[in-house]
Amino acid sequence: MTDMNFGHIIQYATLLSLLMGGLGVVVAVLNHREQVKTQIFLAMSAQYDELLKNSSAAFWLSVPDGTELLERTDDLTISMLRFCTLVSLTYLLFCERRIPKRMWELMLRSAERRFRSPLFVREWEHLRTEFESFPEFVALVASVQHMSPHHLKTLALDPCYPHRKKDTSRHADILGVEENTNLFLFE
Repeated sequence: MTDMNFGHIIQYATLLSLLMGGLGVVVAVLNHREQVKTQIFLAMSAQYDELLKNSSAAFWLSVPDGTELLERTDDLTISMLRFCTLVSLTYLLFCERRIPKRMWELMLRSAERRFRSPLFVREWEHLRTEFESFPEFVALVASVQHMSPHHLKTLALDPCYPHRKKDTSRHADILGVEENTNLFLFE
């Protein structure tokens, strides 16, 4: 009888040890994910700060209608490329679910003013070919440039599923645009 009780105790202790080990692994994975998200956020913040330091104020500030736009210079082109690269990488990380939705929303709110500025619209036509290898980002810029600020809130909350084709009529209705507008449709 004691051997039987002793056997049960060993089995329960083994089961408890396995459960504690599994819980430890789950906690470690969750902690690691949070650390990675924090590292990504800090790296992106540093890139954004560096971009702010090295770009002209005219790139970042809103220009009143009728104001003459800056000439296209190498510095302006480089600033635009760096900005677009930062936003496109953030968008890719969001689509791949590597960063939280809130982080993407912060970037999108900052980017949408740039994307809609007359200076950016002019330069985007020149830079667009640099991003054709990421058609989802090109579609994002086009969508932002053609949407009202009210509809951008919906765009920021719309998760990416690059391998699934979405229902165009449903998205057109949600985003308040015409049905034939190309909104993140990937096959």
